[in-house]
Amino acid sequence: MRTAAYARYSSDDQRPESIRDQLRNCEAHAKRLGWGTPTAYADEAVSGSLRDRPGYQQVLEAAKARLFDVLLVDDLSRLSRDQVETAQTVRLLKYWGVRLIGVSDGVDTERKGHKLEVGLRGLMSEMYLDDLAEKTHRGLMGQALAGYSAGGLPFGYRSMSTDAGHRREPDPDQAPIVLEIFQRYAGGHTPRAIAADLNTRGLRSPRGTSWSQSAIYGDMKRGLGLLNNPLYIGQQIWNRSKWEKDPLTGKRKRRERPETEWVITEHPELRIVPQELWDAVKARQKRISATTRQQRAAIGHWAQGGRAPRYLFSGLLRCGECGGSFVIVDRYRYGCNTHKTRGNAVCGNGKTVQRRIVEQRLLAGIKAELLTEDAYQAFLAEVTALLKQAQPDPTAGRQQLKGAERERDNIMAAIRQGIITPSTKAELERCEARVTEAQEVLQAMEAFEPTQVLPRAREIYRRLVQQLEDIEDVAEAREALRELLGEVRLMPADKCLIAEIKTGGLAAACQISLVAGAGFEPATFGL
Repeated sequence: MRTAAYARYSSDDQRPESIRDQLRNCEAHAKRLGWGTPTAYADEAVSGSLRDRPGYQQVLEAAKARLFDVLLVDDLSRLSRDQVETAQTVRLLKYWGVRLIGVSDGVDTERKGHKLEVGLRGLMSEMYLDDLAEKTHRGLMGQALAGYSAGGLPFGYRSMSTDAGHRREPDPDQAPIVLEIFQRYAGGHTPRAIAADLNTRGLRSPRGTSWSQSAIYGDMKRGLGLLNNPLYIGQQIWNRSKWEKDPLTGKRKRRERPETEWVITEHPELRIVPQELWDAVKARQKRISATTRQQRAAIGHWAQGGRAPRYLFSGLLRCGECGGSFVIVDRYRYGCNTHKTRGNAVCGNGKTVQRRIVEQRLLAGIKAELLTEDAYQAFLAEVTALLKQAQPDPTAGRQQLKGAERERDNIMAAIRQGIITPSTKAELERCEARVTEAQEVLQAMEAFEPTQVLPRAREIYRRLVQQLEDIEDVAEAREALRELLGEVRLMPADKCLIAEIKTGGLAAACQISLVAGAGFEPATFGL
Protein backbone atom coordinates (compact mmCIF):
# COMPACT_ATOMS: atom_id res chain seq x y z
CA MET A 1 0.00 0.00 0.00
CA ARG A 2 1.51 3.32 -1.09
CA THR A 3 1.04 5.90 1.65
CA ALA A 4 1.73 9.59 2.25
CA ALA A 5 1.50 11.75 5.37
CA TYR A 6 0.76 15.45 5.67
CA ALA A 7 1.64 17.52 8.75
CA ARG A 8 1.21 21.19 9.58
CA TYR A 9 1.52 23.55 12.51
CA SER A 10 0.08 27.04 12.63
CA SER A 11 1.85 30.37 12.85
CA ASP A 12 0.09 30.92 16.18
CA ASP A 13 1.72 27.79 17.61
CA GLN A 14 5.41 28.03 16.73
CA ARG A 15 6.51 24.50 17.61
CA PRO A 16 8.61 22.78 14.93
CA GLU A 17 8.48 19.64 17.09
CA SER A 18 4.79 19.40 16.22
CA ILE A 19 5.68 18.33 12.67
CA ARG A 20 7.82 15.47 13.98
CA ASP A 21 5.10 14.39 16.41
CA GLN A 22 2.43 14.31 13.71
CA LEU A 23 4.59 12.40 11.23
CA ARG A 24 5.61 9.92 13.95
CA ASN A 25 1.95 9.17 14.69
CA CYS A 26 1.24 8.66 10.99
CA GLU A 27 4.23 6.37 10.56
CA ALA A 28 3.23 4.30 13.59
CA HIS A 29 -0.31 3.91 12.23
CA ALA A 30 1.02 2.78 8.85
CA LYS A 31 3.34 0.29 10.54
CA ARG A 32 0.49 -1.26 12.58
CA LEU A 33 -1.42 -1.87 9.35
CA GLY A 34 1.62 -3.35 7.61
CA TRP A 35 2.03 -0.49 5.17
CA GLY A 36 5.28 1.10 4.07
CA THR A 37 6.79 4.31 5.43
CA PRO A 38 4.68 7.24 4.25
CA THR A 39 6.08 9.91 1.96
CA ALA A 40 6.15 13.06 4.11
CA TYR A 41 4.67 16.45 3.18
CA ALA A 42 4.59 19.36 5.60
CA ASP A 43 3.91 23.07 6.08
CA GLU A 44 5.56 24.94 8.93
CA ALA A 45 4.10 28.03 10.60
CA VAL A 46 1.22 28.30 8.12
CA SER A 47 -2.42 28.81 9.01
CA GLY A 48 -4.83 26.05 8.04
CA SER A 49 -7.23 28.68 6.67
CA LEU A 50 -4.91 29.30 3.71
CA ARG A 51 -5.11 27.23 0.56
CA ASP A 52 -1.85 28.28 -1.08
CA ARG A 53 0.40 26.32 1.30
CA PRO A 54 3.38 24.81 -0.56
CA GLY A 55 3.24 21.40 1.15
CA TYR A 56 -0.54 21.23 0.86
CA GLN A 57 -0.41 21.98 -2.86
CA GLN A 58 2.33 19.38 -3.34
CA VAL A 59 0.29 16.66 -1.65
CA LEU A 60 -2.75 17.50 -3.81
CA GLU A 61 -0.64 17.35 -6.98
CA ALA A 62 0.81 14.00 -5.91
CA ALA A 63 -2.67 12.64 -5.13
CA LYS A 64 -3.94 13.77 -8.54
CA ALA A 65 -0.98 12.00 -10.16
CA ARG A 66 -1.88 8.77 -8.27
CA LEU A 67 1.49 8.66 -6.49
CA PHE A 68 -0.06 7.15 -3.35
CA ASP A 69 -3.21 5.29 -2.31
CA VAL A 70 -3.67 6.49 1.28
CA LEU A 71 -3.13 9.94 2.83
CA LEU A 72 -2.55 10.03 6.59
CA VAL A 73 -3.02 13.13 8.76
CA ASP A 74 -2.80 13.38 12.52
CA ASP A 75 -6.30 14.88 12.52
CA LEU A 76 -8.52 16.51 9.93
CA SER A 77 -7.74 20.06 11.14
CA ARG A 78 -4.14 19.59 9.96
CA LEU A 79 -5.43 19.30 6.40
CA SER A 80 -7.50 22.49 6.56
CA ARG A 81 -9.43 24.70 8.94
CA ASP A 82 -11.80 25.91 6.25
CA GLN A 83 -15.05 23.93 6.17
CA VAL A 84 -15.64 24.37 2.44
CA GLU A 85 -11.99 23.65 1.57
CA THR A 86 -12.02 20.50 3.71
CA ALA A 87 -15.15 19.15 2.01
CA GLN A 88 -13.78 19.96 -1.45
CA THR A 89 -10.42 18.32 -0.73
CA VAL A 90 -12.06 15.15 0.60
CA ARG A 91 -14.25 15.04 -2.50
CA LEU A 92 -11.19 15.40 -4.76
CA LEU A 93 -9.25 12.71 -2.92
CA LYS A 94 -12.17 10.31 -3.28
CA TYR A 95 -12.39 11.09 -6.99
CA TRP A 96 -8.67 10.44 -7.40
CA GLY A 97 -9.00 7.12 -5.57
CA VAL A 98 -7.09 8.22 -2.46
CA ARG A 99 -8.23 7.14 0.99
CA LEU A 100 -7.93 9.77 3.74
CA ILE A 101 -7.32 8.69 7.35
CA GLY A 102 -7.18 10.90 10.45
CA VAL A 103 -4.98 8.95 12.86
CA SER A 104 -6.04 10.73 16.07
CA ASP A 105 -9.65 11.67 15.33
CA GLY A 106 -10.59 8.43 13.55
CA VAL A 107 -11.72 9.94 10.24
CA ASP A 108 -11.66 7.37 7.42
CA THR A 109 -13.17 8.14 4.04
CA GLU A 110 -13.48 4.42 3.29
CA ARG A 111 -15.97 4.04 6.13
CA LYS A 112 -19.70 4.47 5.52
CA GLY A 113 -21.01 7.76 6.88
CA HIS A 114 -17.68 9.55 6.62
CA LYS A 115 -19.32 12.55 4.93
CA LEU A 116 -21.23 13.45 8.10
CA GLU A 117 -18.09 13.10 10.20
CA VAL A 118 -15.99 15.17 7.79
CA GLY A 119 -18.66 17.86 7.69
CA LEU A 120 -18.91 18.11 11.47
CA ARG A 121 -15.16 18.16 12.03
CA GLY A 122 -14.67 20.70 9.25
CA LEU A 123 -17.27 22.93 10.88
CA MET A 124 -15.60 22.53 14.29
CA SER A 125 -12.20 23.46 12.81
CA GLU A 126 -13.58 26.60 11.20
CA MET A 127 -15.40 27.58 14.40
CA TYR A 128 -12.12 27.13 16.29
CA LEU A 129 -10.51 29.73 14.03
CA ASP A 130 -13.45 32.09 14.48
CA ASP A 131 -13.24 31.71 18.25
CA LEU A 132 -9.46 32.19 18.19
CA ALA A 133 -9.82 35.35 16.07
CA GLU A 134 -12.40 36.74 18.49
CA LYS A 135 -10.22 36.06 21.53
CA THR A 136 -7.16 37.54 19.79
CA HIS A 137 -9.13 40.65 18.87
CA ARG A 138 -10.38 41.00 22.42
CA GLY A 139 -6.83 40.72 23.76
CA LEU A 140 -5.50 43.30 21.30
CA MET A 141 -8.28 45.68 22.25
CA GLY A 142 -7.22 45.39 25.89
CA GLN A 143 -3.64 46.16 24.87
CA ALA A 144 -4.77 49.18 22.84
CA LEU A 145 -6.92 50.56 25.69
CA ALA A 146 -3.99 50.18 28.06
CA GLY A 147 -1.77 52.16 25.70
CA TYR A 148 0.35 49.24 24.49
CA SER A 149 1.18 48.46 20.88
CA ALA A 150 -1.59 46.45 19.23
CA GLY A 151 -0.49 46.58 15.62
CA GLY A 152 2.40 47.42 13.33
CA LEU A 153 5.26 49.77 14.13
CA PRO A 154 4.95 53.06 12.20
CA PHE A 155 8.00 54.82 10.82
CA GLY A 156 9.43 57.13 13.47
CA TYR A 157 8.98 54.78 16.43
CA ARG A 158 10.70 51.84 18.05
CA SER A 159 9.24 49.10 20.23
CA MET A 160 10.17 48.65 23.89
CA SER A 161 9.33 45.36 25.60
CA THR A 162 7.75 45.45 29.09
CA ASP A 163 6.26 42.80 31.37
CA ALA A 164 2.74 43.72 30.25
CA GLY A 165 3.40 44.12 26.53
CA HIS A 166 5.19 46.24 23.96
CA ARG A 167 5.18 50.03 24.15
CA ARG A 168 6.19 52.41 21.43
CA GLU A 169 8.50 55.36 21.84
CA PRO A 170 9.88 57.88 19.32
CA ASP A 171 12.95 56.62 17.52
CA PRO A 172 15.74 59.21 17.86
CA ASP A 173 16.95 58.48 14.31
CA GLN A 174 13.61 58.32 12.47
CA ALA A 175 11.53 60.89 14.39
CA PRO A 176 13.48 63.88 12.95
CA ILE A 177 12.81 62.56 9.43
CA VAL A 178 9.08 62.43 10.17
CA LEU A 179 9.16 66.00 11.42
CA GLU A 180 11.14 67.10 8.36
CA ILE A 181 8.60 65.51 5.99
CA PHE A 182 5.72 67.35 7.68
CA GLN A 183 7.62 70.64 7.63
CA ARG A 184 8.57 70.36 3.98
CA TYR A 185 5.05 69.43 2.89
CA ALA A 186 3.54 72.29 4.88
CA GLY A 187 6.15 74.56 3.30
CA GLY A 188 4.94 73.78 -0.21
CA HIS A 189 7.08 70.81 -1.29
CA THR A 190 5.32 68.02 -3.16
CA PRO A 191 5.37 64.42 -1.87
CA ARG A 192 7.19 63.50 -5.09
CA ALA A 193 9.99 65.97 -4.44
CA ILE A 194 10.27 64.92 -0.79
CA ALA A 195 10.47 61.23 -1.76
CA ALA A 196 13.14 61.94 -4.37
CA ASP A 197 15.27 63.83 -1.83
CA LEU A 198 14.96 61.07 0.80
CA ASN A 199 16.02 58.49 -1.79
CA THR A 200 18.97 60.64 -2.82
CA ARG A 201 20.11 60.69 0.78
CA GLY A 202 19.86 56.89 0.94
CA LEU A 203 17.12 56.83 3.58
CA ARG A 204 14.87 53.78 3.71
CA SER A 205 11.07 53.92 3.66
CA PRO A 206 8.82 52.27 6.31
CA ARG A 207 8.97 49.05 4.26
CA GLY A 208 12.74 49.16 4.01
CA THR A 209 12.73 50.08 0.31
CA SER A 210 12.91 53.38 -1.55
CA TRP A 211 10.41 56.15 -0.81
CA SER A 212 7.48 56.89 -3.12
CA GLN A 213 5.03 59.74 -3.07
CA SER A 214 2.19 57.36 -2.10
CA ALA A 215 4.07 56.30 1.07
CA ILE A 216 4.05 59.96 2.11
CA TYR A 217 0.68 61.24 0.91
CA GLY A 218 -1.38 58.04 1.15
CA ASP A 219 -5.14 58.24 1.61
CA MET A 220 -6.66 60.83 3.95
CA LYS A 221 -10.00 59.06 4.36
CA ARG A 222 -8.50 55.68 5.22
CA GLY A 223 -5.72 57.10 7.36
CA LEU A 224 -3.00 55.64 5.14
CA GLY A 225 0.32 57.33 4.42
CA LEU A 226 2.79 59.05 6.69
CA LEU A 227 1.04 62.45 6.57
CA ASN A 228 -2.24 60.90 7.75
CA ASN A 229 -1.08 58.90 10.79
CA PRO A 230 -2.51 60.56 13.95
CA LEU A 231 0.02 58.72 16.12
CA TYR A 232 2.47 61.49 15.22
CA ILE A 233 0.34 63.88 17.33
CA GLY A 234 -0.01 61.35 20.16
CA GLN A 235 -3.37 59.87 19.17
CA GLN A 236 -3.60 56.12 18.65
CA ILE A 237 -6.52 54.81 16.56
CA TRP A 238 -6.96 51.06 16.66
CA ASN A 239 -9.62 48.82 15.09
CA ARG A 240 -10.01 51.16 12.13
CA SER A 241 -10.11 48.32 9.63
CA LYS A 242 -10.23 44.55 9.37
CA TRP A 243 -9.09 41.92 6.90
CA GLU A 244 -11.57 39.52 5.33
CA LYS A 245 -10.89 36.57 3.05
CA ASP A 246 -12.55 36.61 -0.33
CA PRO A 247 -14.41 33.26 -0.55
CA LEU A 248 -13.82 33.10 -4.32
CA THR A 249 -10.11 33.95 -4.56
CA GLY A 250 -8.97 33.17 -1.00
CA LYS A 251 -7.14 36.52 -0.90
CA ARG A 252 -7.45 38.88 2.04
CA LYS A 253 -9.01 42.29 1.50
CA ARG A 254 -9.02 45.28 3.80
CA ARG A 255 -12.42 46.48 4.99
CA GLU A 256 -12.99 49.75 6.82
CA ARG A 257 -14.88 49.55 10.13
CA PRO A 258 -17.46 52.16 11.11
CA GLU A 259 -16.07 54.99 13.22
CA THR A 260 -18.18 53.86 16.18
CA GLU A 261 -15.94 50.76 16.49
CA TRP A 262 -12.64 52.66 16.55
CA VAL A 263 -10.60 52.54 19.75
CA ILE A 264 -9.00 55.98 20.23
CA THR A 265 -6.51 56.65 23.03
CA GLU A 266 -4.35 59.68 23.75
CA HIS A 267 -0.59 59.30 24.29
CA PRO A 268 1.15 62.68 24.55
CA GLU A 269 4.52 60.99 25.05
CA LEU A 270 4.34 59.68 21.46
CA ARG A 271 3.87 63.08 19.83
CA ILE A 272 6.47 63.91 17.18
CA VAL A 273 4.64 66.61 15.20
CA PRO A 274 3.45 69.87 16.88
CA GLN A 275 -0.28 70.53 16.60
CA GLU A 276 0.23 73.71 14.57
CA LEU A 277 2.28 71.84 11.98
CA TRP A 278 -0.26 69.00 11.81
CA ASP A 279 -3.08 71.52 11.25
CA ALA A 280 -1.08 73.26 8.50
CA VAL A 281 -0.55 69.94 6.71
CA LYS A 282 -4.25 69.05 6.96
CA ALA A 283 -5.23 72.49 5.66
CA ARG A 284 -2.98 72.11 2.60
CA GLN A 285 -4.30 68.61 1.91
CA LYS A 286 -7.87 69.92 2.02
CA ARG A 287 -7.03 72.75 -0.37
CA ILE A 288 -5.44 70.34 -2.84
CA SER A 289 -8.36 67.92 -2.51
CA ALA A 290 -10.86 70.72 -3.19
CA THR A 291 -8.90 71.82 -6.26
CA THR A 292 -8.82 68.25 -7.55
CA ARG A 293 -12.59 67.92 -7.14
CA GLN A 294 -13.12 71.13 -9.08
CA GLN A 295 -10.88 69.93 -11.89
CA ARG A 296 -12.71 66.62 -12.07
CA ALA A 297 -16.04 68.39 -12.16
CA ALA A 298 -14.75 70.53 -15.02
CA ILE A 299 -13.86 67.52 -17.19
CA GLY A 300 -17.18 65.78 -16.46
CA HIS A 301 -17.48 62.06 -17.19
CA TRP A 302 -13.73 61.66 -17.77
CA ALA A 303 -13.30 61.93 -14.02
CA GLN A 304 -15.42 58.89 -13.29
CA GLY A 305 -13.53 55.66 -12.74
CA GLY A 306 -10.29 56.91 -14.22
CA ARG A 307 -9.50 57.75 -17.82
CA ALA A 308 -8.48 55.20 -20.38
CA PRO A 309 -5.12 55.64 -22.14
CA ARG A 310 -5.47 58.30 -24.85
CA TYR A 311 -2.40 57.79 -27.04
CA LEU A 312 -1.11 55.10 -29.39
CA PHE A 313 1.86 54.03 -27.25
CA SER A 314 0.31 54.49 -23.80
CA GLY A 315 1.13 51.39 -21.73
CA LEU A 316 3.61 50.03 -24.29
CA LEU A 317 6.75 51.94 -23.33
CA ARG A 318 9.17 50.87 -20.58
CA CYS A 319 12.27 52.51 -19.14
CA GLY A 320 15.42 50.76 -20.30
CA GLU A 321 17.24 51.58 -17.06
CA CYS A 322 14.80 50.57 -14.29
CA GLY A 323 12.06 48.73 -16.19
CA GLY A 324 9.37 51.14 -14.99
CA SER A 325 6.64 52.58 -17.18
CA PHE A 326 7.33 55.45 -19.56
CA VAL A 327 4.28 57.68 -19.14
CA ILE A 328 3.04 61.13 -20.11
CA VAL A 329 4.78 63.36 -17.55
CA ASP A 330 3.20 66.56 -18.83
CA ARG A 331 0.85 67.47 -21.67
CA TYR A 332 3.30 66.65 -24.45
CA ARG A 333 6.15 64.47 -23.23
CA TYR A 334 6.92 60.89 -22.20
CA GLY A 335 9.24 60.21 -19.26
CA CYS A 336 10.12 57.47 -16.75
CA ASN A 337 7.45 57.29 -14.04
CA THR A 338 9.88 55.80 -11.50
CA HIS A 339 12.29 58.68 -11.98
CA LYS A 340 9.42 61.12 -11.70
CA THR A 341 7.90 59.68 -8.50
CA ARG A 342 10.99 58.34 -6.69
CA GLY A 343 13.80 60.52 -7.98
CA ASN A 344 17.22 60.19 -9.54
CA ALA A 345 18.55 57.95 -6.74
CA VAL A 346 16.17 55.14 -7.75
CA CYS A 347 16.27 55.70 -11.53
CA GLY A 348 18.72 58.01 -13.26
CA ASN A 349 16.86 58.09 -16.56
CA GLY A 350 15.65 61.68 -16.50
CA LYS A 351 15.38 62.00 -20.27
CA THR A 352 12.01 62.91 -21.72
CA VAL A 353 10.76 62.95 -25.29
CA GLN A 354 7.84 64.59 -27.06
CA ARG A 355 4.88 62.30 -27.67
CA ARG A 356 4.73 63.47 -31.28
CA ILE A 357 8.31 62.37 -31.91
CA VAL A 358 7.77 58.98 -30.25
CA GLU A 359 4.79 58.27 -32.49
CA GLN A 360 6.47 59.57 -35.66
CA ARG A 361 9.76 57.71 -35.22
CA LEU A 362 8.33 54.43 -33.98
CA LEU A 363 5.56 54.34 -36.56
CA ALA A 364 8.09 55.12 -39.29
CA GLY A 365 10.22 52.17 -38.21
CA ILE A 366 7.20 49.88 -37.90
CA LYS A 367 6.00 50.84 -41.37
CA ALA A 368 9.43 50.27 -42.87
CA GLU A 369 9.48 46.74 -41.48
CA LEU A 370 5.85 45.93 -42.29
CA LEU A 371 6.35 46.94 -45.93
CA THR A 372 9.02 44.28 -46.47
CA GLU A 373 8.23 41.25 -48.62
CA ASP A 374 8.43 38.90 -45.61
CA ALA A 375 5.83 40.96 -43.73
CA TYR A 376 3.49 41.02 -46.75
CA GLN A 377 3.77 37.25 -47.20
CA ALA A 378 2.96 36.75 -43.52
CA PHE A 379 -0.09 39.02 -43.95
CA LEU A 380 -1.19 37.15 -47.09
CA ALA A 381 -0.81 33.77 -45.37
CA GLU A 382 -2.91 34.94 -42.41
CA VAL A 383 -5.67 36.36 -44.65
CA THR A 384 -5.67 33.21 -46.79
CA ALA A 385 -6.06 31.04 -43.70
CA LEU A 386 -8.99 33.17 -42.48
CA LEU A 387 -10.67 32.99 -45.89
CA LYS A 388 -10.29 29.22 -45.97
CA GLN A 389 -11.96 29.03 -42.57
CA ALA A 390 -14.86 31.07 -43.97
CA GLN A 391 -15.06 28.98 -47.18
CA PRO A 392 -18.50 27.30 -47.60
CA ASP A 393 -18.53 23.53 -47.25
CA PRO A 394 -19.06 21.90 -50.70
CA THR A 395 -20.87 19.05 -48.93
CA ALA A 396 -23.87 21.29 -48.35
CA GLY A 397 -23.85 22.24 -52.04
CA ARG A 398 -23.79 18.61 -53.11
CA GLN A 399 -26.72 17.78 -50.84
CA GLN A 400 -28.69 20.73 -52.24
CA LEU A 401 -27.98 19.57 -55.80
CA LYS A 402 -28.92 16.00 -54.97
CA GLY A 403 -32.24 17.14 -53.47
CA ALA A 404 -33.08 19.26 -56.53
CA GLU A 405 -32.22 16.37 -58.89
CA ARG A 406 -34.32 13.93 -56.83
CA GLU A 407 -37.33 16.23 -57.01
CA ARG A 408 -36.88 16.62 -60.79
CA ASP A 409 -36.56 12.85 -61.23
CA ASN A 410 -39.78 12.27 -59.29
CA ILE A 411 -41.69 14.62 -61.61
CA MET A 412 -40.20 12.90 -64.67
CA ALA A 413 -41.24 9.49 -63.28
CA ALA A 414 -44.77 10.76 -62.74
CA ILE A 415 -44.91 12.02 -66.35
CA ARG A 416 -43.74 8.62 -67.66
CA GLN A 417 -46.58 6.96 -65.72
CA GLY A 418 -49.09 9.27 -67.36
CA ILE A 419 -49.68 11.53 -64.35
CA ILE A 420 -49.98 14.87 -66.10
CA THR A 421 -51.75 17.89 -64.64
CA PRO A 422 -51.96 21.56 -65.77
CA SER A 423 -49.19 22.49 -63.31
CA THR A 424 -46.80 19.63 -64.20
CA LYS A 425 -44.92 21.53 -66.87
CA ALA A 426 -44.46 24.65 -64.70
CA GLU A 427 -43.26 22.53 -61.74
CA LEU A 428 -40.79 20.68 -63.96
CA GLU A 429 -39.38 23.98 -65.21
CA ARG A 430 -38.93 25.22 -61.64
CA CYS A 431 -37.10 22.01 -60.68
CA GLU A 432 -34.83 22.30 -63.72
CA ALA A 433 -33.98 25.89 -62.69
CA ARG A 434 -33.17 24.77 -59.12
CA VAL A 435 -30.89 22.02 -60.44
CA THR A 436 -29.05 24.48 -62.66
CA GLU A 437 -28.67 26.96 -59.80
CA ALA A 438 -27.40 24.23 -57.41
CA GLN A 439 -24.86 23.08 -60.03
CA GLU A 440 -23.52 26.62 -60.40
CA VAL A 441 -23.22 27.12 -56.64
CA LEU A 442 -21.42 23.78 -56.23
CA GLN A 443 -19.00 24.60 -59.04
CA ALA A 444 -18.20 27.96 -57.39
CA MET A 445 -17.58 26.24 -54.04
CA GLU A 446 -15.28 23.62 -55.53
CA ALA A 447 -13.38 26.17 -57.60
CA PHE A 448 -12.94 28.57 -54.65
CA GLU A 449 -9.33 29.73 -54.22
CA PRO A 450 -8.70 32.28 -51.41
CA THR A 451 -5.95 34.11 -53.28
CA GLN A 452 -8.40 34.90 -56.08
CA VAL A 453 -10.57 36.83 -53.63
CA LEU A 454 -7.72 39.27 -53.01
CA PRO A 455 -6.40 40.22 -56.46
CA ARG A 456 -5.32 43.59 -55.01
CA ALA A 457 -4.04 42.22 -51.68
CA ARG A 458 -0.66 43.92 -51.94
CA GLU A 459 -2.21 47.28 -52.71
CA ILE A 460 -4.71 46.93 -49.83
CA TYR A 461 -1.98 45.86 -47.42
CA ARG A 462 0.27 48.80 -48.37
CA ARG A 463 -2.59 51.26 -47.88
CA LEU A 464 -3.42 49.82 -44.45
CA VAL A 465 0.20 50.14 -43.31
CA GLN A 466 0.57 53.68 -44.68
CA GLN A 467 -2.57 54.78 -42.80
CA LEU A 468 -1.61 53.14 -39.51
CA GLU A 469 -1.41 56.40 -37.58
CA ASP A 470 -4.76 57.62 -38.95
CA ILE A 471 -6.83 54.96 -37.17
CA GLU A 472 -9.62 56.71 -35.28
CA ASP A 473 -10.11 53.99 -32.64
CA VAL A 474 -6.95 54.59 -30.55
CA ALA A 475 -7.71 51.75 -28.14
CA GLU A 476 -8.03 49.23 -30.99
CA ALA A 477 -4.88 50.54 -32.68
CA ARG A 478 -2.93 50.35 -29.42
CA GLU A 479 -3.93 46.70 -28.89
CA ALA A 480 -2.83 45.94 -32.46
CA LEU A 481 0.53 47.60 -31.77
CA ARG A 482 0.85 45.60 -28.56
CA GLU A 483 0.44 42.39 -30.54
CA LEU A 484 2.97 43.57 -33.13
CA LEU A 485 5.61 45.04 -30.84
CA GLY A 486 5.36 43.31 -27.48
CA GLU A 487 7.42 45.71 -25.38
CA VAL A 488 9.30 48.89 -26.33
CA ARG A 489 12.19 49.84 -24.06
CA LEU A 490 13.57 53.38 -24.21
CA MET A 491 17.26 53.20 -23.36
CA PRO A 492 19.05 56.36 -22.22
CA ALA A 493 22.08 57.14 -24.37
CA ASP A 494 24.32 60.13 -24.95
CA LYS A 495 21.96 63.04 -25.73
CA CYS A 496 19.22 60.72 -26.97
CA LEU A 497 16.92 57.81 -26.24
CA ILE A 498 17.20 54.57 -28.18
CA ALA A 499 14.07 52.48 -28.69
CA GLU A 500 14.64 48.73 -28.50
CA ILE A 501 11.73 46.56 -29.56
CA LYS A 502 11.37 42.99 -28.35
CA THR A 503 8.84 41.82 -30.85
CA GLY A 504 6.07 39.27 -30.84
CA GLY A 505 3.29 38.16 -33.18
CA LEU A 506 3.59 39.20 -36.82
CA ALA A 507 6.51 41.48 -36.06
CA ALA A 508 8.52 38.53 -34.81
CA ALA A 509 8.43 37.06 -38.31
CA CYS A 510 9.67 40.39 -39.64
CA GLN A 511 12.49 40.57 -37.08
CA ILE A 512 11.91 44.23 -36.28
CA SER A 513 14.94 45.98 -34.86
CA LEU A 514 14.22 49.66 -34.51
CA VAL A 515 16.85 52.18 -33.39
CA ALA A 516 15.28 55.57 -32.99
CA GLY A 517 18.14 57.41 -31.35
CA ALA A 518 18.67 59.82 -34.23
CA GLY A 519 15.08 60.93 -34.13
CA PHE A 520 14.84 61.62 -30.43
CA GLU A 521 15.69 65.05 -29.16
CA PRO A 522 18.48 65.78 -26.65
CA ALA A 523 17.94 64.95 -23.01
CA THR A 524 15.73 67.33 -21.06
CA PHE A 525 15.74 67.51 -17.30
CA GLY A 526 13.78 69.55 -14.78
CA LEU A 527 10.88 67.20 -14.12
